[in-house]
Amino acid sequence: MSDSKRICLDSDPVNELEIDEDDDTPLGDFYFATGKNKNIIKWRKSPSQPANVRTRASNIVVRLPGTKGAAQTARSERDCFDLFFDDKVVQVIVSSTNIYIASLRQKFSRERDAKDTDATEVRALFGVLLLTGCLGANRKNSIGIWDNSRGSGIESCYLSMSQRRFHFLLRCLRFDDIRDRDQRKEIDRLAAIRELFELVINNFQRYYTPSEYTIVDEQLVKFRGRCPFKMYIPSKPGKYGIKIFSLVCAKTMYTVNLEIYPGKQPEGPYKLSPSADDVTIRICEPIVGTNRNVTTDNWFTSIQLAETFFCEKKLTLVGTIRANRLGVPDDFKPNKNREVHSSIFAHHKEKTIVSYCTKKNKVVVLVSTMHHDQNIDPDSGDLHKPEIVSFYNKTKVGVDSVDQMCAKYDCSRNTKRWPMVIFFDLINIAGINASRVFSFNNNQIVRRRIFIEKLAWDLIEPQIRKRLDSPSLPNDLKVRARKLLGIEDPRRPLPAPRDNKVGRCYMCARARDRSTRKCCDLCGHKVCPEHSSIVCHSCIKQQ
Repeated sequence: MSDSKRICLDSDPVNELEIDEDDDTPLGDFYFATGKNKNIIKWRKSPSQPANVRTRASNIVVRLPGTKGAAQTARSERDCFDLFFDDKVVQVIVSSTNIYIASLRQKFSRERDAKDTDATEVRALFGVLLLTGCLGANRKNSIGIWDNSRGSGIESCYLSMSQRRFHFLLRCLRFDDIRDRDQRKEIDRLAAIRELFELVINNFQRYYTPSEYTIVDEQLVKFRGRCPFKMYIPSKPGKYGIKIFSLVCAKTMYTVNLEIYPGKQPEGPYKLSPSADDVTIRICEPIVGTNRNVTTDNWFTSIQLAETFFCEKKLTLVGTIRANRLGVPDDFKPNKNREVHSSIFAHHKEKTIVSYCTKKNKVVVLVSTMHHDQNIDPDSGDLHKPEIVSFYNKTKVGVDSVDQMCAKYDCSRNTKRWPMVIFFDLINIAGINASRVFSFNNNQIVRRRIFIEKLAWDLIEPQIRKRLDSPSLPNDLKVRARKLLGIEDPRRPLPAPRDNKVGRCYMCARARDRSTRKCCDLCGHKVCPEHSSIVCHSCIKQQ
């Protein structure tokens, strides 16, 4: 009987069988390994519990996966995204950005070039970033995005804000009060992004419960600018960037928790242990006590971590482990005499360890507190993979899948500021999480591209409506905006009696300053030859 997680609210737990280390079992039935503090670990060669037993208590999940709290009533794309970037998060961005804009205002000759932003405009900026990322234009020169003369631009973008305003907002976007940042940096290297990051992560955890299978891994957000904790990982596609540890649901790819690696922090409350065991324990804090399983790779996995998870945190663990780690028997290490696709199992209390020979003189070692048998996966065919190996292969791709989804519709733009890189990553992940909430609440699978396009429009639309009331917006843009919003163009009041005086064409942009003497016969406004046409009387009568 293979071990698996079962979701159950009412179940009688089964007491686990303890191994008596002082029994009279022959020594030939054990593998011996050096453990922590140089103590000897005796690994049994055979399982300590019969195969046909009820589900263990450690494999019964008592918190049902899915949305919770206010997320249960979120039905639209905008409502799902606002769960994570809520009013409090947006207000932090607005207030911090306005503080920085105020410090720059004296450098501008015109006040309107450095005016304060508001929540509507900031959300529209989110929408523009999401839309350009969805259309693959995130790295495209903004001149092409805002080009509305030849039809190559994105209409939603240039109707929501000007190109100059877009660049100004990206330049001034801040996530903390710059006036006291230097004081906070003395104890925290993440002071520039700390408040926003924690607010968004708390929202990730507040509104969704992951499935019974989760994964802990690291992601590298690409960045080559100046950053005191920039990492170089040659195995990653970007090689240089900011390392972020992630806890992700293995079924839905919902990101539950994130932790930025800040390097060596100054003395203070933010100085935390960087060891693999401590990092894994901290990032799994939201699911402690739920009997969920955590899949890890060999950087995180250790025998001590498996024991801590099972005994103290009420979590099971399945992960690859380096063969030279403490507690791994010598017989489990690579051996040229091992038969290819052969497996060696061992058991110690709640732990099961397996060494699977993938090819000549190469093995992969895994430890599990979820599996307690020596079953071979029948679907693996001639490979004869143990069920532990098959389970690991199915659940190990969560964080990598999130990285791929972020890269496919990436909203990030070129920047030299590392807080902006983290901000763009939060936008990408929030978009993925929002699509998972939307699919769960509406009980349907939606294509992420369609979801992002609809979400971007819902964020941009209020800003376009607000711009319609601006007297400085050119008339041709107002016409396009009304058409895009489905608003009927209001009938303009007749101007003064038509005359032969020179006037500016009311349909041309102010910068073109076209003068004309002609007037429209219906509304009486001045029009240039480009915006007028000659129609004969017979054609008018046929209409």
